[in-house]
Amino acid sequence: MRKFALWTFAVAWLAPAALPQDPQRVTVAFSDPARPKKLVVDMSFGSVSVHGYGGQEVIVETSNRAGIRAPGRREAEPPPGMHRIGPSTAPGLEITEENNTVRISSARSPFAQADVTIQVPVQTSVTVNAMRGNSISIDNINGEIEANNLNGQVTITNVSGSVVAHSMNGKILASLNSVTPEKPMSFSTMNGDIDVTLPASIKANVRLKTDRGDMFTDFDIKTDSAAQPPQVEDNRKKGGRYRARFDRTTIGTINGGGPEIQFTTFNGNILIRKK
Repeated sequence: MRKFALWTFAVAWLAPAALPQDPQRVTVAFSDPARPKKLVVDMSFGSVSVHGYGGQEVIVETSNRAGIRAPGRREAEPPPGMHRIGPSTAPGLEITEENNTVRISSARSPFAQADVTIQVPVQTSVTVNAMRGNSISIDNINGEIEANNLNGQVTITNVSGSVVAHSMNGKILASLNSVTPEKPMSFSTMNGDIDVTLPASIKANVRLKTDRGDMFTDFDIKTDSAAQPPQVEDNRKKGGRYRARFDRTTIGTINGGGPEIQFTTFNGNILIRKK
């Protein structure tokens, strides 16, 4: 059977539990609501918002950006006696559910863009990858969270668990109510500030680095004042070169230390706030 590109048909074939309610809204049931749940989102174009709610299903809503034309392209005049068809208003999404994992992916064409809002049970692990969307927003989730945005801000609020957040060009803003014990976390961007709020009682080892910015906190972070040894690479015996590099990372502990949390930005400030 052919897998259709149009998202409503793809959902009906790949996930029988999914019930289209209108052209821009789909509800998907997990195979076993009692087992751990996971959401995976891969968007080529468009923003993604994920919200935890009190239900047990995944609700997907989209605001379509159909009809986008290539830059510089002029609309052709219809030949005599003919009229224009389209463009299609389909958002270009495909949704599947298998083994308690709901996957949402978008078409790779820049002319099939859609902003997606997703409601999931609060106890859900969430992974979101966005290529050229405006933003990623995740809130009210208890679970493992991973967010990667090529161009745009990542905002994660009112969550509990663990977070890995990265943007190539955009600010990282995160606020955690509680953290998973012994679970490392990471917040990084090339261009943008990192602003993270953590529970006052957190125990962590921290590594902070900004090449073109400053670092601020209201935690009592005990920094390691000892000079870090250089990282040495000696490949001269193989016809290569010798190189010694001194890392400018600031290392410290919060409340005596614990799992490692990394904060890295090339061009921006780092702010670590006490909740």
